[in-house]
Amino acid sequence: MWHAKINGMVDDITCPGCGLSCDDLRIEVDNGRMKSLEHGCRLAHAFYDGAFAAGNARTEIEGKAVSLEDALDHSVELLAQAKAPLFAGLATDVNGARGILELADRCGALLDHLNGDAMFRNVRVLQDSGWIATTLSEVRNRADLILLVGNQWHECFPRLVERILQPPQSLFASADQRRFVLLGAWDSAALPVALRALAPMVIPVHLQQLCDTAGLLRGLIAGRPVHAQAFGRTLGDQFEELAGMLKAASYSVVSWSAAELDFPHAELTVQGLVDLVRDLNPSTRSAVLPLGGTLADTTSNQVCTWQLGYPLRSGLQRGYPEHDPILNRHQDLLARKETDLLLWINSLSPQLPPPVTDSPCIVLGHPGMTLADPPDVYIPVGVPGVDHPGHWYRSDSVCPLPLGQLRDSVLPAVSQVMAALNDKLQRSAGH
Repeated sequence: MWHAKINGMVDDITCPGCGLSCDDLRIEVDNGRMKSLEHGCRLAHAFYDGAFAAGNARTEIEGKAVSLEDALDHSVELLAQAKAPLFAGLATDVNGARGILELADRCGALLDHLNGDAMFRNVRVLQDSGWIATTLSEVRNRADLILLVGNQWHECFPRLVERILQPPQSLFASADQRRFVLLGAWDSAALPVALRALAPMVIPVHLQQLCDTAGLLRGLIAGRPVHAQAFGRTLGDQFEELAGMLKAASYSVVSWSAAELDFPHAELTVQGLVDLVRDLNPSTRSAVLPLGGTLADTTSNQVCTWQLGYPLRSGLQRGYPEHDPILNRHQDLLARKETDLLLWINSLSPQLPPPVTDSPCIVLGHPGMTLADPPDVYIPVGVPGVDHPGHWYRSDSVCPLPLGQLRDSVLPAVSQVMAALNDKLQRSAGH
């Protein structure tokens, strides 16, 4: 279906392995196989190894091999019968997301991403009060103090230190003079090597204490009478020192990964960090850098927002978008049996099959995906950035980055499957 003949070394590849979307990878390809990968982290290796190893899976109906045309026809029958379809997963590129939105509009479907819980810890705060955000490039070139919240971001974004926090070169601020503060469940004696090289100030607090910590720092910055020693003498002294550092910084950045904040009412922690930055800006410059974008959650949300005027967790059953970030959570919709069809789209990872459901299930999946229980329809699709070109939004949402094609593949892109389903539904309805 795609006819590019690619052999040899391909430079400046954008990697969809995480939300950083590093665009300096070099991959050598020989007859559809990857021979080498340069500049990639462990997530990049896992992504490309999985994609190249997957090959061409077979299209199935209830576990039996069929033609793509038969699978599309059966999918159209299921979609036409559904009264409350749910389109979830949504791990695809920009064109795939646009096709999903068009089909959802025709079917009256609800939309949610598989990373919806983490994403909406940020989105709900942005909806309620807004925030002052920055970009990866601004942090790389201007920040002189970076407060890193939590202790899993370096695992989820392995090249953040190398590419953003302490790069070899920086335009307006010396990376060597940049100061770092680690706020989270850290053990100073057991920091990873890359983080020890930053010579950070380490403030060990539990994740559930972060909201209180943000409030305490806001009080110290405002000069209010707060009891910093309530956390203990050592921590109290560190909080007072950090408040002074934030006030004295020319460009401070507060960064976190919402996926790590997996506890009840975690959006209040995000709100506290956002308010901390807002309090700093009357006298200095400060911004937040929420880290996300893995598995195209940022991409799908961007497409949904610009086409519907609302983010994900919106429904189109009434012919117009209705947004509810709580009621439209896909896990709860399935548990409450409020949907009669699940369309699961995941073209980026073989490890995330659809959730268990009693409703009919159509899967547009990574060709390496293993399904314990065969769905009603399984259509293997091409991997964006390997089997077909596309675009993808990185963590800071500022612009779409191009995803190249690295091999010839007979697997259709998600956008092509969506277009075919839309066309067949339209013709079956007599329009």
